[in-house]
Amino acid sequence: MSVANVARRSMLSVAEAEKTIYQTVFPWKTESRPLSRAVGRFLREEVRADRDFPPFDRITMDGIAIAYADYEGGARRFRIAGMQPAGAPAGALEAPGDCLEVMTGAVLPRGCDCIVPVEELGRSGETAEIKPEFRPERMQHVHRRGSDYPAGSLLIPAGTRLSAPHIAVCAAVGRGRLLVSRDPRIALVATGDELVEVGEPVAPHQVRISNVYAVEAALALHGFLDTCRFHARDEREAVKRVLAQALETFDVVVISGGVSAGKLDLVPEALEALGVQELFHKVRQRPGLPFWFGVGPGNRPVFALPGNPVSTLVCAYRYLLPYLESTLGAPPGARERALLAEDFRFEQHLTLFLPVRLERAARGEVLAYPRPVHGSGDFGGLTASDGFIELPEGQDHFPAGSLWPLYRWSPRTLTAAGAAELSLNAEAEA
Repeated sequence: MSVANVARRSMLSVAEAEKTIYQTVFPWKTESRPLSRAVGRFLREEVRADRDFPPFDRITMDGIAIAYADYEGGARRFRIAGMQPAGAPAGALEAPGDCLEVMTGAVLPRGCDCIVPVEELGRSGETAEIKPEFRPERMQHVHRRGSDYPAGSLLIPAGTRLSAPHIAVCAAVGRGRLLVSRDPRIALVATGDELVEVGEPVAPHQVRISNVYAVEAALALHGFLDTCRFHARDEREAVKRVLAQALETFDVVVISGGVSAGKLDLVPEALEALGVQELFHKVRQRPGLPFWFGVGPGNRPVFALPGNPVSTLVCAYRYLLPYLESTLGAPPGARERALLAEDFRFEQHLTLFLPVRLERAARGEVLAYPRPVHGSGDFGGLTASDGFIELPEGQDHFPAGSLWPLYRWSPRTLTAAGAAELSLNAEAEA
């Protein structure tokens, strides 16, 4: 066996790397937050119905409430004896042949078991008459008490990321505060002498910091906002000092650069000196082969991503984001998939993360058109893509119509018109 094959086999596959990461225990913490500030967080407790849903027999149409027995007995004209508005205690029929005018959302009055919609009535003064062609039925237009959820029913399981409907449910059951996962504090460390901060003068031999901004944006798009950026120069003590600060203060450490095999790739050495246990280094994938992962003191996960921009961003989407969501309580879900729109060939024994442009087919399928970049340094090329698909190692031909896991750059895709509208709105607000 050649040296190259031995080296390749010593690396982890993408599936092995993912399994190793997911087995890491994340030291998540919880906090109690007011309901109005809990949206987007992961719920760490169950929410159950505090009473029947709906809590009473609820009228669903404006009209009149009658005793169905009166209709069965031949009555078609009814004296309007009063009104049952929404929000009022249940009234009652006073005499046979009477009815109560009722509103949507009101409690079904006592003695009534049939609602006749206002559209099916004629009215003369205080008398309502059912139209001849209408055939009422017992308990029609009545939302029965407890028919949605009896008291004590599980409405929202622990581990749910709270959306607007979840917040509405919590409000309806009187939960003014919720126990949720505290967002992890995430350190984003860029390494390299060649890097200068955005807005600073840049020499011909330098580049501006971009990778940690991209990862920060990806995290923000997925609801992780508690981040802080750092820069470490290519000096042993500088790298060690910055990483020590990150490990001491933050829950998760994400590093860009310094993990390959060069003399100035100082990150693995610094992490080892700081007590971080290496769990793997190098994965059979393109881009991002030098990817490093380990666990620091207090079970803090450390993602050391290759410094090429495309590698950094792809590894963040493929490993970091799914890991954070799973460890904060999100239940495992099926990965979105897309149909490859064109034949594609890749003849290296590596998993390929292929940038793609997405379109919606006539029958609703997501079509992925390959948009390869000019190497893992071509982050500008990613702007022509909507995300990437994962093509497994061990296969060199991927036919059009085959289905592959999809990772989107954004949870939602804006049309050009939609993006322009958002931009105009932002300018107007400014």
